[in-house]
Amino acid sequence: MKKIATLLLICTVSINLLKAQTSGGPDVYGYTWKSSLDLNNPPVYNWIDIVPLSGAQNVRFLSDDNVVGSFPIGFNFHYYWYDVSQFWVGSNGYIGFTNGLTASPFPNIPLAGGTNNYIGAMTSDLVFNSPLINGYAPDTAECWRWSNAAGDTLIVSYINVPFYLSTLPNYTGNNTFQIILSAVDSSITFQYKEQIGTTMPTAGNVMTMGIENNSGNIGLMPYVNTYPIANFAIKFYYPANTTYQVSDAATMSNNNPETGGQFISDLTPSPYVMNTTIKNTGNQNLSPFNVFSRVMDNVGGIQVQQNMMSNALTPGQTQNMSMTTTWNPTTSGTYTYQSNTQSAGDLTPSNNSKIQELQVVDTTTANIRLSYDSGISGVIGGLSWTGGNGGAGYYFVPPFYPCYLTQLHSYIEADPNAVGFSMEVYDDNGVAGAPGSYIDSVTMAPGTVLVSAWNTLPVTSPIYITSGGVYVAWSMNGLGVALAEDSIAPFSNRTFEVVNGTWANYRSRDMLDFLINVTIQKDPNAGVTEVTMNDYFGEFSPNPASSFSVLNYDLPADVSTLSYEIYDVQGKLIQNKNLNHEIHNIRLTVNSELLNAGIYTCKINVDGNKVVRKLVVMK
Repeated sequence: MKKIATLLLICTVSINLLKAQTSGGPDVYGYTWKSSLDLNNPPVYNWIDIVPLSGAQNVRFLSDDNVVGSFPIGFNFHYYWYDVSQFWVGSNGYIGFTNGLTASPFPNIPLAGGTNNYIGAMTSDLVFNSPLINGYAPDTAECWRWSNAAGDTLIVSYINVPFYLSTLPNYTGNNTFQIILSAVDSSITFQYKEQIGTTMPTAGNVMTMGIENNSGNIGLMPYVNTYPIANFAIKFYYPANTTYQVSDAATMSNNNPETGGQFISDLTPSPYVMNTTIKNTGNQNLSPFNVFSRVMDNVGGIQVQQNMMSNALTPGQTQNMSMTTTWNPTTSGTYTYQSNTQSAGDLTPSNNSKIQELQVVDTTTANIRLSYDSGISGVIGGLSWTGGNGGAGYYFVPPFYPCYLTQLHSYIEADPNAVGFSMEVYDDNGVAGAPGSYIDSVTMAPGTVLVSAWNTLPVTSPIYITSGGVYVAWSMNGLGVALAEDSIAPFSNRTFEVVNGTWANYRSRDMLDFLINVTIQKDPNAGVTEVTMNDYFGEFSPNPASSFSVLNYDLPADVSTLSYEIYDVQGKLIQNKNLNHEIHNIRLTVNSELLNAGIYTCKINVDGNKVVRKLVVMK
């Protein structure tokens, strides 16, 4: 009875707060907000049922604490001083303009660091219809998105979505609400049709509502730890005028869109090229500024470095840069590629730098172990999900092709109930290079797990890899088993949390790595040229791409023929080109504007040898 009384008190306080505070702002940029309870020209609650509308799309694969996307907004939406054209949907009641997970306990808005650049209508511990502990969230939990034909309105609706509950039946309450973006006046509206029940208490915020900019230093939070009432609306108004001037240059990525770690052979004949993507993320024109790139070893020693001036950039403009100074790794070990924008008067220095982890591996041995961790379990307790059926994952791209994947490794922190664990392997042929086809699964039987030690599981049969990479998942087989985590930088940005088959970027991937490794072997039947020719080519950057994508290469002097072919996912030839006159131009450029959105395979032919690279095109 005491618990019920407490919950009733919370609900009563929440409703009173809603009635007491009906408008607010401005933030430093100029946004203001009003609720439908305001007495001065309030927004009118008017629920829009988008499910039956033409073009409405069901947002599939939402689960517990995950993010799916990206999806096109359908127009350029003006948000703070920049335009956004795509969004991600978070299962916890928010949409983001970058791919980031926000989970309980929820941060105040605004807050620099962590996930920024998002709109939270009811950011709380919600759950969709995927298996949890021993039950399921109701099948009625849905999320839909819809952009109108006029290209000025986006609506994302959460329908009949409950709160997560750690005990049976694993869900509680019911919530139906929507987020509306309007290009007509650059406004943002939250509408709440139904709100029943309360979420689990935690040592922090259980619910926030608000908007936050891309650096996390500006935003509005009308309500925190406050449950909305039914038939209620909140509207955020874009400022008619703003004096807030933003000079901001950002490093968006190094070598791939996620700045994901990379394995490099110590015998590669092709030098490592420092590629970086920068952007004017402010609202003022930027004069050319310096971009400083360098590769460093694990004690801070600079291997190579270069300063290069950017172009003059207008607000929102992006530039891809390839440094002319290259690096020839010869000693195995941990390195980092760091790139910094150095624009005078930069407002948000937190987005100036990106760090990519580079692991140079000794490829002369028979068994080559690929690892992004330091080998040290640095987090007390490790990773163990409530309910005993969660997991973790990595994306591994080998340093050469072809190769065989032969073993999987995981360091187990604890297994108090002797439940064991499993590991699975998936191809990267899913949408936009996500986990796709299932390849293999192996299990460490209950009672056989080595605790505070590495556990090795041979795959059922060697997995042959000729291009791309593989996703490797670690899965709990019951309560208590814990995977070790590494808190020593650098971090790979290749980690995922895997719950009931749903993959999402690990919420702490910028601070932790998992102790999951794989072992590969060379193909003994592959000729030396076939094995090493691949090492003369980098990866497409940017990737995904919307306009142009560049693949760097550096071929031996005796190469006489070079061409490429691009195929779509159905195997249809889309483009082909003879590059014999460009053999030593060091760059292969693909005009992505000529391609539809999708995944493409680029087959490069070098004197009868083939090199394969994947390219993702987004519109």
